[in-house]
Amino acid sequence: MAFPFSGITFLLDGIIHAESHTYPPALLKFRIFVNEQKGIFYFPMTAFAHLHVHTQYSILDGAANINALVDRAKALGMEALAITDHGNMFGVKEFHNAATKKGIKPVIGCEIYVAKRSVEDVSDREDRSGDHLIILAKNLTGYKNLIKLISTAWIKGFYYKPRVDKNLLRQYREGIIASSACLAGEIQDEILHGSMSGAEAALKSYLDIFGDDFYLEIQRHETNDPSADRSAFPQQQKVIEAFRKLAEKFKVKIIATNDIHFINAEDAEAHDRLICINTAKDIDDPGRLRYSKQEYMKSEEEMRSIFSDIPEAIDNVAGLVAKVEKYKLDHDPVMPEFDLPEGFSDNDEYLRYLTYKGAEERWGT
Repeated sequence: MAFPFSGITFLLDGIIHAESHTYPPALLKFRIFVNEQKGIFYFPMTAFAHLHVHTQYSILDGAANINALVDRAKALGMEALAITDHGNMFGVKEFHNAATKKGIKPVIGCEIYVAKRSVEDVSDREDRSGDHLIILAKNLTGYKNLIKLISTAWIKGFYYKPRVDKNLLRQYREGIIASSACLAGEIQDEILHGSMSGAEAALKSYLDIFGDDFYLEIQRHETNDPSADRSAFPQQQKVIEAFRKLAEKFKVKIIATNDIHFINAEDAEAHDRLICINTAKDIDDPGRLRYSKQEYMKSEEEMRSIFSDIPEAIDNVAGLVAKVEKYKLDHDPVMPEFDLPEGFSDNDEYLRYLTYKGAEERWGT
């Protein structure tokens, strides 16, 4: 960020309370720059929200209890929070209720698997999973399309993993915001395999589907812990370098996430053991799957420090969250409708008939 002055003496982040006749009491984050020649300047800090979040419903992978997760976000002063479990929406209603109760805007989403070919292809090894993609519901229409995508992934696209393909994304794209996810995303995979042309082609395919509602997502999980995975960070740095070029060339916005899998830093060890259970590996197996242990809910200040060289990646999050409308998930039970055959006046009469008919077929008269 560039400022219209030089010679900054010091910088201070803080929080103030504001109240007016027009607006209710609000908590405003601000950043103070003190310059000995030009005085004091106040710059508002954009509210950050985590948009790549796994709860305990990312089975044997996420270790974040929903209520505790929401409580932590509230304690950190966050105004919005997403849920993006792997391939399912099991925790959505619980999350929506908890977030709404705490005054946090719930952003409903999922980290889906996009088939490398079609959901109808189930013959090759590459068909067993898919490229990761974050999709978020922008409004009630998007929420319903999210449901259709996840349901179709399980009913028609399941092959080792619940999968969708780009034709399905195109069919149900209305009201959906998408981001490129983690290192397992399609664009990242092309970059890490040295193909910028492939990365551009993949990006173009998502822009064709989602337009301005597609974002390039970046993460940084640097660690010096010898018991943690330290291979991801160099790859993330390589992806970030390429994403900045792609963002400039294709006018795409970048957002920063932390791929949350547990709530607090001290929960990393418990999560590590969960991964051992998931993969059926011993804790002392040198070749087992490990995480960086950085996948916890970091504060806005931590995230700004991590991405201090790319502040727009933090600031762009607020713009994305602003696109998300508030909507209710509560409704009357949706019951199936059955047409009564001729000769029956109501459901009870027909049920009685079926009961006696079934009993006669099983046990006789």
